[in-house]
Amino acid sequence: MSDMADRVDRERVFYDTKSDRFDRLRELIWRAIGEFNRNEEITELYDPRGKRVLLYGCGPALGSKDFVEAGASEVVGIDISAGEIEYGQQVAAQGGYADRVDLKVADAHHTGLPDRSFDLIMGTAILHHLDVRLALAELRRLLAPNGRAVFLEPLAHNPILRVGRRLTPSARTDDEHPFTVEDWRLCAEAFPGFWHREAELTSIPLMPLSFVLPRAWQRGLADRAGAFDDRLLARYPGLGRYARTTTIVLE
Repeated sequence: MSDMADRVDRERVFYDTKSDRFDRLRELIWRAIGEFNRNEEITELYDPRGKRVLLYGCGPALGSKDFVEAGASEVVGIDISAGEIEYGQQVAAQGGYADRVDLKVADAHHTGLPDRSFDLIMGTAILHHLDVRLALAELRRLLAPNGRAVFLEPLAHNPILRVGRRLTPSARTDDEHPFTVEDWRLCAEAFPGFWHREAELTSIPLMPLSFVLPRAWQRGLADRAGAFDDRLLARYPGLGRYARTTTIVLE
């Protein structure tokens, strides 16, 4: 088996057999992020209405219902884990929209889907699990003319987050790597219309407060930190590499 096939198989096995410890650690991490989480802002960058949508590395695709309800003409989801896809199909059946989504097991590097078949490709925390160069080539093949791909990925450079990752190795797979400046460069080479924006910078050292502050106080602090981050990153964009997340647009 090739190195790439080995890597893909490790990811598949990890998510098909993920442990209770993994789930507990991920829950703890999300509790720490708490109200500082700005992931939902990604939805400002696409409109699914009338579009053929691919959910790339979708896990159980629990958000696929949102795309159906938003008027997408087609919703396809792919993931390497049969267990995740099976669970997603069960949720879709229980939710009454299984006939509107097509969830399938596939390697994101080589999906087997037709060329230029999607107007919108969307993924959350998936590219950093992949060989980025191969994934970008596949995305170029799949994206229709005038289409857009939007991804939200963790960033590698913040020293506080680097320490946190070293302390919680069970919360991630062996082969994943948070996005780097070099990965941005690969995106720019593959897509002339590439751009990115970052979020959650000064909020990072504040995140432990999520365990002790009431939710309303968390929200107020998060709003102020987010507004300050936006002003700071607009003035000093080079600091963006030290943020928690990067939103990537490929056109």
